[in-house]
Amino acid sequence: MTRAAERPSTMKPEQEEPEQNQDEIWQEQVEGETPDSSTTQALNLTHRVTEKFPELVTRYKSYAGPVAIVSSALMALAGVAVARRLRRGQNAEEILDQITSEEIERAASVSSRQSRVWRMVKRIAHRRYGSDDASSAETSS
Repeated sequence: MTRAAERPSTMKPEQEEPEQNQDEIWQEQVEGETPDSSTTQALNLTHRVTEKFPELVTRYKSYAGPVAIVSSALMALAGVAVARRLRRGQNAEEILDQITSEEIERAASVSSRQSRVWRMVKRIAHRRYGSDDASSAETSS
C-alpha cells in the first residue's frame, strides 16, 4: 500500500501552480456575506460560552485528521442558547455568568410552533367543553 506522498500527482506538470499563487487564490476567493456587527458579537459570545465548559467541548469533540476540533453541533447548540438569551435582553456578561451546560444541551429540544398551537387548541377546547374530552363533545353536538 502506498502512502499519499508516494502517489503520483494527478495534474499534469503544466497545470501545476506554484504554492505562492495558491495562497493568493485562497485569500482572493472569499465567498458569502460578511456577518453584521450584532451577529459577529453573538458568534464571539458563543465561542466564549463554549470555552467556559471544557466538559462539553470534550464530549462534542470532532476529529479532522490528526487535529481535534470542536464539533459544529456544539457551536450550533451554544449559538441557539446565546441567541435566546440575547433576544430576552440580557447582556454578554450576564449570559456568561448565568448560562449552564444543561441549557446548551437542551437548546435543540424545543417544541415546535405547531405543537404549541395544538396545546393552545386543546386548552380552549377543555375550557369550552369542561372536563370531558373535546373530541367526544364535538361528536355529540
